[in-house]
Amino acid sequence: MQVKEAIESRYSCRSYKPERVDDGLIADCLQCAALAPSACNKQPWKFYVVRGEKKAAIAKCTQLFGANSFTDSADALIVVTAKPSAIDKAADKIKNLDFSANDLGLAVGNLCLRATELGLGTCIIGWLQAGKIGKMLPLSVGEKVKLIVAIGYPADAPRTKKRKPFSDTAIFLG
Repeated sequence: MQVKEAIESRYSCRSYKPERVDDGLIADCLQCAALAPSACNKQPWKFYVVRGEKKAAIAKCTQLFGANSFTDSADALIVVTAKPSAIDKAADKIKNLDFSANDLGLAVGNLCLRATELGLGTCIIGWLQAGKIGKMLPLSVGEKVKLIVAIGYPADAPRTKKRKPFSDTAIFLG
């Protein structure tokens, strides 16, 4: 599969088969995530692959107001955290710019595209109770839960993507 095909094929999977994904496949996805660029090469991310009872408890922390019930069926939840450096904090104060959020976006994008290439489904979840989830994990001081990636073998089919017209999103100048 070429990169463009993975981009075109990737979708937010919200139904998973009850099959365990081999740890080696998830590790492969995480290694691709770790290859993402980051501001000043700080690599502020950490990935916690959670299954079993802890996964069930964390899934409940994503199901606010009836959302994300599909997290129960995912084989694993990958909790993505960041520990911003002093440079990140200074940039945020000076420029109101959160470099670690950009860095995580690049890393999670890599993770999801590699998962697609491997025949896995993913869904990025930002609607969660970060504080509660953080108490369930061995986080270091200053490390914060930022998002979760549900991962597993898809039980649903990709939906047709609805996107704005290209002319509404890209402007060529000069």
